[in-house]
Amino acid sequence: MCGQLGVFAVLVKVCGLTQKQDVLAIDSLGVDMLGFIFYPKSPRYVKDRNLLQVKTRAKKVGVVVDYKVSDLEQLMQEYNLDLIQLHGEYEPTVCKSLGKEKVIKVFWPARYEKASLLAKELEEFLPYVSYFLFDAGLKLGGHGKRIEPGEWKALVKDFPIILAGGIAPDNVKLFVSLNPLGLDVNSGVEVAPGLKDLAKVEQLLKIAKNYNEVE
Repeated sequence: MCGQLGVFAVLVKVCGLTQKQDVLAIDSLGVDMLGFIFYPKSPRYVKDRNLLQVKTRAKKVGVVVDYKVSDLEQLMQEYNLDLIQLHGEYEPTVCKSLGKEKVIKVFWPARYEKASLLAKELEEFLPYVSYFLFDAGLKLGGHGKRIEPGEWKALVKDFPIILAGGIAPDNVKLFVSLNPLGLDVNSGVEVAPGLKDLAKVEQLLKIAKNYNEVE
């Protein structure tokens, strides 16, 4: 298990990027990760693959759903992705084959009757992933549903968890107060699917990064 950030700033990932100007502007604001969705059914599907060639300080994350292992490896190599975010029924062996430092594995806490059942599964994956992403709902993501704090809160102190699901400037303090390793924001900082509201991104980032200093 891992220790958490304590007084250090939470990581922030902005996901669902589709516009070059957003990539450049959001990277300049100082986010830690930029997410690009490789799921054709998503309204934020990254059609312009030239976006992946833009030089950024932030790490680039490819978001996938039920890709085959061979396709994942090709995707990571072709677009020089720093991390791959796995949505779907992947086994720990798949994460191991991709490399621990490359993997974000998504879980949906609402699927589990007890936090202990979720913790057991996290333990199985822990040797093979860099981060776990807890999302709202029962599958996929980017639907704007807010992740509601529940029994799973107790796991945040013991695992490298990024929280996602309806996080926006007006509620980000609640999620930072849970002391996760990171936050993943998408619909809560948009004017339309795939088009980010830069003012909201900046506002959320300022709150999240300075939370421990101002509270």
